[in-house]
Formats: sequence, structure tokens, C-alpha cells
Amino acid sequence: MVNPSKIITSLLALGLVDRCRAEHARANETVNYVPVTEEWAGEGSNLTVTFDLVNANYVALYNDTSALKRRTGITTTVAAATVLSSATSTIIAAASALTIYEFIADVIKSKSNSNSCTMTYGTDSDGTYFEGYAYEATTSGSNCDTTAEKKTILAAVEKCANRLHTYGAVRGCCTFSHGGTWTGHLRLTAEPLKYPVTSVTC
Repeated sequence: MVNPSKIITSLLALGLVDRCRAEHARANETVNYVPVTEEWAGEGSNLTVTFDLVNANYVALYNDTSALKRRTGITTTVAAATVLSSATSTIIAAASALTIYEFIADVIKSKSNSNSCTMTYGTDSDGTYFEGYAYEATTSGSNCDTTAEKKTILAAVEKCANRLHTYGAVRGCCTFSHGGTWTGHLRLTAEPLKYPVTSVTC
């Protein structure tokens, strides 16, 4: 007995065999294309497919320079650090206060999602440690957002905290850049009442 589904599958596969030639390939353009088969031995075998370049008539330009581009990694720079022998504590290393830094990363991502350039500041505690923070974004363009994912932002926040901790800073600031027009400014303090983050120039 003939299985209709096998016949249809075979016909569909054979319908892809007809090759086409195209000669269009430019940077910053997308193409729509139809796959062409190289070989197919029937049901139960692999179908080997290759793609030709397509004719310019099928090209859709998308060269939008204002669109955000995905980037990896945030460059973190310590812009200020207050080191005082009279300070009773220093900025906490990331491994010791991860929930605090996760919260701060959430704040930064939320500010980015709302395209906000305003400063946000406050304090956070994980039950053991207490730290003050202030964050604001600046831009050399028109937007204060970043394409960086939350985990990328968290890695930058941790790097900032670890560097300031290594310096023995009671208060400090780091700047973040992600390859575009956005710059993040994160201020941290181990003693928010005595050394407020709002007094740090960053």
C-alpha cells in the first residue's frame, strides 16, 4: 500500500532541487533566500541543504544607524575612591554581599529600560551588610539606555565593588561603558550617613 505522506514528502524535497544563481552581497543588508538541496536519499536519511546568495531584488536594507547594537562586556573604570584611615568599614567585596549588588544591577537595568538619565540613590542591606548607592546614566547621544543584559551589568557592578574594596575605599565611584553612547555612573559607600554617595564627584 502506498503511503500518501511519503509521496508528498518526496515531492516537496524534489521541488527544492532547482538551483538559482544570485550575485548580491553587501554589508549591513539582510537577504531573503530559498534553500536548494544538494542531495537527499529519501526517508530516514539526512537532507543536505545549501544556500546561494540571492538576487538584489530580494534584498531588504536595514542600515539603521540609530538602532542599538548588541555588545558584550562592560568596561568598568574606577573614577573616584575615598580611602580614610578613620573609616570603620570599606566597600564590601561582591562575594560577601551578592544580593545587594544584584539589587543595584536591577536598578540599573530598570533605569535603562525606562531610558532615564536621572539619578537614583538609596541604601540596601542583605541582613548582614549595609551599603549606600547612587546611579545615574549620561549619554553623548539622545538615549540613556544600554543593550547590556542584567547579568552583564551585574558583572560590572561586582567588578566595581571588588576594585573599590581592594583599594580599601569607604566611598567611591565607577563609570561603565558598553561601546555606545551610554555611560553609567555608580557610586557606592560603606558608611552612607557619614560619607554619603551624593558627595562623590563621578
